[in-house]
Amino acid sequence: MTQSETILRVDRLTRRFGGLFAVNDVSFGIAAGEVKGLIGPNGAGKSTTFDLVTGVRPPTSGDIWFRGECVTGHPAHMRSPMGMARTFQIVRLFRGLSVLENVQLGLHPKFPDGILRSLTRLPSLHAQERHSRERAMELLAFVGLADRAGHRIDQLTLGQLRLVDIARALAAEPVLLMLDEPAAGLNDAETRNLGDMLALLRKGGLTMLLVEHDIDFIMRACDSIVVMDQGTKIADGTPGEVSRNRDVIAAYFGRRAADAAA
Repeated sequence: MTQSETILRVDRLTRRFGGLFAVNDVSFGIAAGEVKGLIGPNGAGKSTTFDLVTGVRPPTSGDIWFRGECVTGHPAHMRSPMGMARTFQIVRLFRGLSVLENVQLGLHPKFPDGILRSLTRLPSLHAQERHSRERAMELLAFVGLADRAGHRIDQLTLGQLRLVDIARALAAEPVLLMLDEPAAGLNDAETRNLGDMLALLRKGGLTMLLVEHDIDFIMRACDSIVVMDQGTKIADGTPGEVSRNRDVIAAYFGRRAADAAA
């Protein structure tokens, strides 16, 4: 993987909380068009790593490179216009707005004035406002929620809320889409639908980083997977390579299981 092909590069990333290393010397890269998974047992440090990459928390040391530019000191709001978009494990949508309006908010880096005028219901709707509505409706159709555009957020199921959050993130036309536990709390049918949608995005060449507890889901969805345990990276490879890795088996099932699998 050359520098020009790399969308995201994490270099020796570390985050300490007092004397505790939540993330310790973690490095990995994501190539253009690649879908990378980030997994690990509870307390492995994957959520903290995700927050460091997205600018929610600053690292103690190490660097984050996005499209060849060091963004280590950039807060989250500066990374979004550069082409980063993320969802959250606990969905963060505006309860007082409709489904359509929440997706329109994802367009704010592209149409800040128009979106604000539209959402405050001032009389004149300019061309960019009409475009924002059309684009938001296209995205809701893509995630299968066009018929819910006028609904309030509190009228949706958890699975539907996650789809709205993904549509909102896609509205910014990101170079890198980062999904935090997208399958959490979904039933089997919703998980299959989510997988189909991510497969379409993958086919379209979108670069993605997924943090997920559902191992079967991430094995199907990803080209490569980083596995963390106790704050460190213990594996980085294809789903097949990771599933056979003794350190990964030990982290999830114990050393005895890893020895038995050898």
